[in-house]
Amino acid sequence: MRMVILHGKEQFLMQRYSEMLQEALVSEYGAIDVVTFDGEQADLATVLDEVRTFDLLMRHKLIVIDKADAFVASKDSSKTSPRKALERYAESPVEHATVLLRATTWRPGKLDKAVDKMGLVYKLAQLSETDSMRWCVGRAKKAYDCECEPSAAQLLVQKIGISLTRLDHELQKLSSVAGETKTITKENVVSMVGLSREEQAWEIQSVLLSGNLKTAMSKLEELLHVSRQPKELLMWSIIDLTRRLNATSELLDCGRSQGEIRKSLKLFGPSGDSIIAKAKSHKTSELAALFTHAVAVDVKTRSGLLEGEHGLEQLAVHVCEQLRN
Repeated sequence: MRMVILHGKEQFLMQRYSEMLQEALVSEYGAIDVVTFDGEQADLATVLDEVRTFDLLMRHKLIVIDKADAFVASKDSSKTSPRKALERYAESPVEHATVLLRATTWRPGKLDKAVDKMGLVYKLAQLSETDSMRWCVGRAKKAYDCECEPSAAQLLVQKIGISLTRLDHELQKLSSVAGETKTITKENVVSMVGLSREEQAWEIQSVLLSGNLKTAMSKLEELLHVSRQPKELLMWSIIDLTRRLNATSELLDCGRSQGEIRKSLKLFGPSGDSIIAKAKSHKTSELAALFTHAVAVDVKTRSGLLEGEHGLEQLAVHVCEQLRN
């Protein structure tokens, strides 16, 4: 293969497949030279010069272009399209080099067809939750010589999500505490793996429901600067709280039972009790206005009209004041 295109959001597979290609080239040619370009910074002339120039030790070369979507869409000083240039190159590639294009997003076109004739175009699809669980079981066995119980894999995916990179990191950590049985259990995941998205959300939601502004701002500061939680996650958490408060109040007005409301809005445990109690103590119109305000603040932060952390602070203050009143 003289050209390969790998594209997709699953970075673990991107790295693994790149390593497999490199291993295949080493098996074929012995030691090889690897040259990597940043597609957002590299220019066409430099890349093609590197591709066409023989290695001084006569080794085969692997030319890697990361962020290849940005590279093929750029223009060089002569207004030449890198996409068109690579299409022409694919018709007659050099024998001493392999070009690997890697991208998170990719727009198919004539280049794909040209590469497919003499190389490989492959989309790295993200796994479903079920397949991610199976992957955890297999990865633990193959990479870390551990058995991963299905219940442990299920909880791990629920907490971490389907990013194979993050899952692999956690599996490596869990394998170190598996003990003599070399088995990763559900209890290991509970004790060793961080909070899930929902659990992280509840950390800020619970203090906002209390109406205690000092405590809420302290928790927000901790989540942002100590736990390093993404601003987007915290914004989603606050909006989700106001949405569920509004929805709960509307369903109460319609005469729905608490059991029906809990099932409909997934209000379980103490957190559900708190939301229902707070919804009962406020008018539906007030909670609807609170939800509308939260969405408006989010829109401002997304559009750049309001800095993310400043927007979170403003919204936290407003929610505390409204729920306290």
